[in-house]
Amino acid sequence: MLSLGKSINQHKSFLILGLVTLGSFAAINPAQAVTFESKAWTTDTEFISLVNRKEFEELFVAEGRVGDSGGMAQKEVKINGDVVLGAPVLDEKNFNWGNSGTLWDFTLAYTGSEVKFTVGNTLISTTKVAANSEIGDIFIRTAAVKNSNTTDSIMTLSNLLFNGQAITNSSGVSSISSIGSTGTSNGRDIDYLQIKDVSSTKFTITGKTSMSWTGTRPSNSNLAFQIKVGKKKSVPEPGMVAAILAVGIVGATVSRRKQVVI
Repeated sequence: MLSLGKSINQHKSFLILGLVTLGSFAAINPAQAVTFESKAWTTDTEFISLVNRKEFEELFVAEGRVGDSGGMAQKEVKINGDVVLGAPVLDEKNFNWGNSGTLWDFTLAYTGSEVKFTVGNTLISTTKVAANSEIGDIFIRTAAVKNSNTTDSIMTLSNLLFNGQAITNSSGVSSISSIGSTGTSNGRDIDYLQIKDVSSTKFTITGKTSMSWTGTRPSNSNLAFQIKVGKKKSVPEPGMVAAILAVGIVGATVSRRKQVVI
């Protein structure tokens, strides 16, 4: 019978062949193109469930909220860390959103070593995130809450672009908005738009943001938006797993056939 050492070496050879095949498969099958998906979520429950199941792991979050109209008590623009770590504030500044409906340009960029978030002429930034992290999915969230002194409130992000490509919702429109009114549950409306399969260590999101209301100006986070950036999960694609299994099965079969009794 063939020696045990020879049999082990044969299995090692097939394992190496499998890894080479996997590398070749990855080389000829580049990452899928980025896609966009409107979520039918009306609360944060589904997103929180993703985080709890570790299907989404935040790298950082860019946030804009109505706050106290640019006063010193609250910060209106922020970059926060992972919510699982307590969402530590990495940088923040005051920002006055102006009158109802005022439109502001915004930009969120990750360079691989730094996060830069600009609203109007206000820039905040941080290098306190893991460098060269490959991004998986990104969730854009808007929220609007009607309080007792506000008739209606609207949080809108429009003209949304991801690396120059229009971020479109299910209706083909590059915007997302939430409306807090008596017609929504508890006067609260939350909306999510997902950017899927980013697979890059760099990106730029641009757009316009506006907060609108009738009656008394909202405060705190009653009008707010977040861009939640998640790390890519290192899970092989089904086709890649199948390729490895196929090579392994063929290798094992050939190895058994070569085991000859003398």
